[in-house]
Amino acid sequence: MGISVILLVILLLIGFMIVVVSSRIVRKRGRGPLPYKRSLTIGSVLLVHWVLWLSGFYALLPVRVADAIFLPAWMVMCALGAVFAGWEFKNNAAFAVPLAGFTLICFVFVLFLEGLSQM
Repeated sequence: MGISVILLVILLLIGFMIVVVSSRIVRKRGRGPLPYKRSLTIGSVLLVHWVLWLSGFYALLPVRVADAIFLPAWMVMCALGAVFAGWEFKNNAAFAVPLAGFTLICFVFVLFLEGLSQM
């Protein structure tokens, strides 16, 4: 079994857990208050980073610049996402669980890309 199949299984499990846990929290507690602005910000920054990566924006940059900002910036955003998801869990757990899951998916993908870049 290759690393990409293992990665796919992990991503599918995380996605399934996000949907199930979020729906149970909403059913039990309701939607809750509005999320904190910093949680919304880090979620949108992670989403923009994914869009930029998938659209090939980083390929337009010089190689040295792209190598210097791509993985370190993504790792910092994953760390901030984990911290903000923890803070958000006290306020609005229904938003914190998908934010934590998205952050975890990003972190697993960063580790995968780091491994690929070292080959």
